[in-house]
Amino acid sequence: MPTLPRRQTPDPRRRKQSQARDTPQDKRYWTNAWRKARAAYIGHNPVCVACGGLAEVVDHITPVRQGGEFWDSANWQSLCTKCHNAKSGREAHLS
Repeated sequence: MPTLPRRQTPDPRRRKQSQARDTPQDKRYWTNAWRKARAAYIGHNPVCVACGGLAEVVDHITPVRQGGEFWDSANWQSLCTKCHNAKSGREAHLS
């Protein structure tokens, strides 16, 4: 009699690695101060500067890890998720 294949349990190490990738490197992104500043900035700048779509992310023009100021709103730009991911991918390959 044929049997159904057993369900494999996920490897717990893989889940931890994927969670580590999803968390930002800088803990300031988890603060209420950043959430409020982000919401205010998106409220005033709701359009993605790259494609003109609806902005969902406040991006640092010069990345903080490359010397950009975290709290300087002159270093911020509104981006949609797609444009932000593309920009972040390009930056990852430059360093």
